[in-house]
Amino acid sequence: MRAINARPLAGETGSAGGFGDFYRAEWAGAVRLASLLVQRVAAEDLVQDAFAAVYPKFASLDNPAAYLRVAIVNGCRQSHRRRAVEVDRMPRLALADATPPELGELADVVAALPYRQRAVLVLRYWVGLSEQEIAEALACRPGTVKSLSSRALERLSAEVER
Repeated sequence: MRAINARPLAGETGSAGGFGDFYRAEWAGAVRLASLLVQRVAAEDLVQDAFAAVYPKFASLDNPAAYLRVAIVNGCRQSHRRRAVEVDRMPRLALADATPPELGELADVVAALPYRQRAVLVLRYWVGLSEQEIAEALACRPGTVKSLSSRALERLSAEVER
């Protein structure tokens, strides 16, 4: 947090529409998005990194919320890849099916999906993005979004029916 007497941030003029207002308005939703894509502990760090990436460009962005969303998705993807490498290199210390008790069955099944399938479902059904917006966030074509969504929903259906 900035001190009360500190100079305004770049792009922040004290009027509505500054980066500080944007940060306060978007923080909670950004953390929810990241939490659905990665573990809660990592989510806040990833969101803070995404806001840090938005900050220098904030004044020149036409849609800072969309830029922030893409930065979060990219950060979560990188985190997921790093985590996969760590898991592969670490010895197994717990049962593979051990899951936190606070997660419901559906959350467990969604968490077990490959990252891109999970990201499509979260962005579509939680955030409410269109196929085009999801494609932009994941840097793929809308057809790929449809395919990933279809595969993810099939997998969810099969797992829930078990």
